[in-house]
Amino acid sequence: MRFAILLSGCLGFVITSLLNGAQFSETRDLPPLKLAASELDAILIEIHSFVDAANGPAEQGSIRETVKLAVSGHQIEIPHFSLASSVAFPNEIFGFGYTYHQSEKPISSMTIDLGDSSRRVSVNGESADKIGALSNLLEKDFRRYATPIGGTKFRRRVGGCLSMLFLTSLMISSAYCWKTRNYSALGIPICSVLGFLLVTLVPWHRLLPGFILYQRYSPFFLIRHAPQICLLALLAALVGIPVSHFLSRKEQ
Repeated sequence: MRFAILLSGCLGFVITSLLNGAQFSETRDLPPLKLAASELDAILIEIHSFVDAANGPAEQGSIRETVKLAVSGHQIEIPHFSLASSVAFPNEIFGFGYTYHQSEKPISSMTIDLGDSSRRVSVNGESADKIGALSNLLEKDFRRYATPIGGTKFRRRVGGCLSMLFLTSLMISSAYCWKTRNYSALGIPICSVLGFLLVTLVPWHRLLPGFILYQRYSPFFLIRHAPQICLLALLAALVGIPVSHFLSRKEQ
């Protein structure tokens, strides 16, 4: 009987020790994002306050933080916590990263990785509840600045499909107009050429990025709404192909 009690006590101690030293982690993928430096600052301040409250007082030098910025194809690393608005960078950048590490704490590490190809936040620590709460907070804050379309995968897939569509339409309609001398259908190859030029020449990586951080939003309407304007022009070229075909058939 005493042996059974002793054994159960030992097992309970071992299980408790294992649970106390257990590490929990959560990773969340984010949609395309567009926000200003001041808006990112507000998110960073909020999550920093959350982590400080969750972990409690920290010893001098026990916290390691890094901020990374992708500027003109180069990675700039700042070896301490820094707000985005306090860093001198061009009006827009397309990559931002932040890492936090403090071992043996309820929240021991946090990573924010925002870029054109992927956007991800990861949280690790010894408290499952606090890890889940911080992950939810990060996802909720960033999703307020989500955009419906953008990113490397989106641009490659849609751009490839549209390029093939416009090229195919151009070859078929040009051959048709040349063979039949039906010049009333010239609207089809014209729209095809315009659409193909829009797909290939417009800097879509700047207009539809997976992540973009502005130093400040432009006060000019055309610059601020350039993505929507270019998309409308592309849609007009796309719609112009069947409309031109319908009009040419109607004239015959």
